[in-house]
Amino acid sequence: MHPGKPYGLFYYTCMTMIMSGCLEPYAPPDGSTSVDILVVEGFLDQGHSSASVHLTRAVALASTETPSPEEHAKVTIEESDGPTITLTADTIAGSYIANDLTINPNKTYRLHITTQRGSEYLSDYENVYRTPDIDSVTWHGTAAGTTVYASTHDDTGNARYYLWDYAETYEYRSAYAPGYQIRNKEVAQLHEDEYVNRCWATKPATSILLHSTKNLSVDAMLDYPLVFMPVRSIKLSIRYSILVKLKAVSEKNYAFWQQLKNTTENIGGLFDPMPSQVVGNVHNVRDAKEPVLGYFAVGELKEKRIFIKHDELPDEIQLVTPKPPGCEIDTLLLEIVEALPDKSFLIYPVGGNGPGTAGGYTTASPICMDCRVQGGVTKRPDFWD
Repeated sequence: MHPGKPYGLFYYTCMTMIMSGCLEPYAPPDGSTSVDILVVEGFLDQGHSSASVHLTRAVALASTETPSPEEHAKVTIEESDGPTITLTADTIAGSYIANDLTINPNKTYRLHITTQRGSEYLSDYENVYRTPDIDSVTWHGTAAGTTVYASTHDDTGNARYYLWDYAETYEYRSAYAPGYQIRNKEVAQLHEDEYVNRCWATKPATSILLHSTKNLSVDAMLDYPLVFMPVRSIKLSIRYSILVKLKAVSEKNYAFWQQLKNTTENIGGLFDPMPSQVVGNVHNVRDAKEPVLGYFAVGELKEKRIFIKHDELPDEIQLVTPKPPGCEIDTLLLEIVEALPDKSFLIYPVGGNGPGTAGGYTTASPICMDCRVQGGVTKRPDFWD
């Protein structure tokens, strides 16, 4: 849950928390009642000398309104007995950033927010938590699928509470590679830079990943399971990469994330009471009763990336990813082809030698020809060697 990622897992779990009625004081609304609660996710990163804060306004799950970013806020980070860091608006609405910072590990820091409405919020002062390196990111394939693991340890024994995160990127292909497209009711051949059969998709973590070594004699975690991919997963059809992220956090921050995790995994009915109240560390300066969701943390983000190629998998699970349902090729006569909607893709000509001479073309449903339909993009990631 890296700051600056709008409406991701952090936001969703906070919205679930609101609507479950576990944040007090709170009266469960009817379906038409909107919710106006500030959601804060902030991190001051000593390792990268940077800060990022993401602010949004919650709305009721039953509402047709779009969750709105909290824009035009004044966002600063205050060092105890030291200077103030001013964050500026990022390109993502509701996000505020600062770079090239000098962060003193012996000082404490707090977040200060003044919204456009004039409401003022402060976080508690937070210590700088050192994060140990990620020792390894490994994977193991079995007949059931492939699991990615991560390991870390802290020789000082001071970390104890860990928050994992990751981003997956994978290359995949559409079932068929279209070579032509309808443009202004004519068939045009695609140039190489227009091909839509090769894509890369990037997906965030889908669950909150925590572990604690508080009750262990050694502050170490070996082979913590992060991701499982079943056999024939599209993620492993060509090449897969995972960027693993790790933060050591305070006991209070760990408890905050643990409650969010429990809520998403164990919640019953929409307004069922929760066993305990979720307490973040951000508060309204003038109204202590106003609920504010979120946490401002200070520490280090450690990262490690690995790649897995399809042909590196054990032989017994080097299986072909099945085509999406309904991926049959159709052959259309030219007069039908010319009546297709603009920008429709075609695979190859039949009964001729190319555009202008073909008697018809083959085609299929968009999901079978255009890899972007499955959520990817045709731009190759910079880190994809």
